[in-house]
Amino acid sequence: MQIAAIGVLTTATPAASHSLQEVEQQLFKRERYFQSVNQPAPEFTLRDAAGRVHRLRDYRGKVVILNFIYTKCPDVCPLHSEKIAQIQKQTNISPMKDQVAFLTISTDPRNDTPKVMKEFGGQHGLDPANWTFLTTLPSQPIGTTRQLAAAYGLKFTTMPDGMQMHGAVTHLIDQEGRLRARFHSLRFSPVNVTIFANALVNKAHTPHPHGTEALTLWERLKLWFSSWWA
Repeated sequence: MQIAAIGVLTTATPAASHSLQEVEQQLFKRERYFQSVNQPAPEFTLRDAAGRVHRLRDYRGKVVILNFIYTKCPDVCPLHSEKIAQIQKQTNISPMKDQVAFLTISTDPRNDTPKVMKEFGGQHGLDPANWTFLTTLPSQPIGTTRQLAAAYGLKFTTMPDGMQMHGAVTHLIDQEGRLRARFHSLRFSPVNVTIFANALVNKAHTPHPHGTEALTLWERLKLWFSSWWA
């Protein structure tokens, strides 16, 4: 299913806007699960497994790759987490490592205890260097993160057996706290998420390696990343 663009870029400089739009247009052609967005990302205040408080605004200046899961999920959530781990590995062997934060939010705070949360990342190949698992504060209602997921456009419905019916969406938030993209389902290509994150990190400006001046921005990004992943 082709996801149509629903936002228009308004915050970049004219040159950067043109370049980011070029990346988006290439994604529309190459990634059917990509959705362009340009709206404020819903704010939140949550805590990690060690009890430290995290707010979305704490991540201003970084690109955030955000997803929602619950650890008792038998199928979609483990696969989604492993997909995020692939994106993280691609990111962390490039200069983007310190400029991209990966946040996973639990929609089942009753069962996703600090112990469970601490074990989860290692089980699915996620690197705590720039990945954080978040859940509700003790003072917050149990449904807080499900409501937050809904604010991001993703519904988690609790069934009588305790399982949750839901989809899978990977959200990209820019350095100013604006939601800029959604990658729907688990069938997207991780490299396309990484390339879009790079376009946000660099405001869609990348170096022109010698002899590549005639290439499109998309081709330069692919070439640039291939040098890091080789």
